Amino acid sequence: MTTRWITSIGLDIGTSTTKLIVSELLVNQINGAFSLPSCDIVDRKVTYQSEIYTTPLKTEVEIDVEALSELLQVEYQKANVALQAVESGAVIITGETARKENAEKILHYLANRAGDFVVATAGADLEGMLAAKGSGAVALSEETEGVIANVDVGGGTANVALCEDGKVIGTFTFHIGGRLVRIQEGGRVDYISPFLQPFLKEYQSTMQVGRTIDFEQAAVLSDCLADELLSFLKERDRASSVLLLATLSQSLPTIEKVLISGGIGKMMNEHSPTTLKEAVAFGDIGPLLAASLRKRGAEAAPETARATVIGAGMQNTEISGATVYIAEDCLPLKNIPIVKVDVEKNGVWNELSFVKRLQSTLSQANTIFDCEGQATAIALQAFTTCTYTMLQELAEALYKSYMNFFSQASCLIVLCEQDLAKALGQAIQKRNKALKVIVLDGIDFTYGDYIDIGMKTVGEAVTVSVKTLAF
Repeated sequence: MTTRWITSIGLDIGTSTTKLIVSELLVNQINGAFSLPSCDIVDRKVTYQSEIYTTPLKTEVEIDVEALSELLQVEYQKANVALQAVESGAVIITGETARKENAEKILHYLANRAGDFVVATAGADLEGMLAAKGSGAVALSEETEGVIANVDVGGGTANVALCEDGKVIGTFTFHIGGRLVRIQEGGRVDYISPFLQPFLKEYQSTMQVGRTIDFEQAAVLSDCLADELLSFLKERDRASSVLLLATLSQSLPTIEKVLISGGIGKMMNEHSPTTLKEAVAFGDIGPLLAASLRKRGAEAAPETARATVIGAGMQNTEISGATVYIAEDCLPLKNIPIVKVDVEKNGVWNELSFVKRLQSTLSQANTIFDCEGQATAIALQAFTTCTYTMLQELAEALYKSYMNFFSQASCLIVLCEQDLAKALGQAIQKRNKALKVIVLDGIDFTYGDYIDIGMKTVGEAVTVSVKTLAF
């Protein structure tokens, strides 16, 4: 076993801003005579944080990759990091720029210049989860009784992640942000987001583009937005005109603490504006919104503006079990998200209970990940034995549930630690001979977030890289 430090970068590309961090990861690397290296992260330190840039765009949603590459080169020089020295990393593309074309262009750019990267496009739900982990809210929930709501407030949205016992148990999004209303220094309103219009009508506001407002009017708007957000979290069962889906499917749990991350969270640690000039220093209502949230008892998260910047996509490279079930024409696969589901509950197998857990997991995955036409790997955990009847019931549940949520995916991927990949793959395949099926066993996915699956090596075995995002 050897221990060494490696260099990693994390890059967060949003609709409004882009930021980068450089981390040093201390890894334990185990080199076996008959296996590929296995690496575990045992320590991490951030060695450099970039300034927060305006995201370079060609259009409102298309990233200017050339301008982004120039920006990165400047930041690498400031950080005194050579591209060749970067061994791992993660790029998260969020907001309106979270498009497949952008991810592919950036992946190709990085692949030719640096180490192995996780490149993921993040919708509001995944962005909220990542922000909750990066802000420290998830870790804090392990030490706190009750539920913590981490609200990542940026320019256009407030992504809420509910955290309990070190896990994210729910996510949702509001059309609340600092740049929903843009105001000149003299008070002239230049822009009002269409998403805010129903809210303004509900509150009988006379604010319009082209009109001039004073400090009090701007402060009242930010107070109303803060009240709308915090009242919703407190009252738990009300509707809201600025909620992304209008209503939630179920009532919220009681929330003990509200933490604010993102750019607005950062402003909560700064001086509250007292004049219109101070209030619209950035051409929007961001500073006022931060002050309104703080006055109402919300707290700035431990990490704010850089909460969604990911430290690394470190990987644990393994060889799958010798008996696997693989649709070879699907390989290789890269950056496939992993979702985990317990097969047994309290050591007992119950088909109906498993189906309920599986469908809940896949429903959340379908919301969180951009899975259109792309597979998601289902990792089966928490079971020790598997009878023939249980195997058939597992296969039926996996097939029907996956087709229900991911009917457009290129293949169905299942991971398990137990030696049953061949039998489970065959059982699934019998239910649909045209379906592409990959089932791998002997895989340790305990801390995995994404997986790469390579080509066959010896016999039927394939190389597998299980990646974890380190915050």
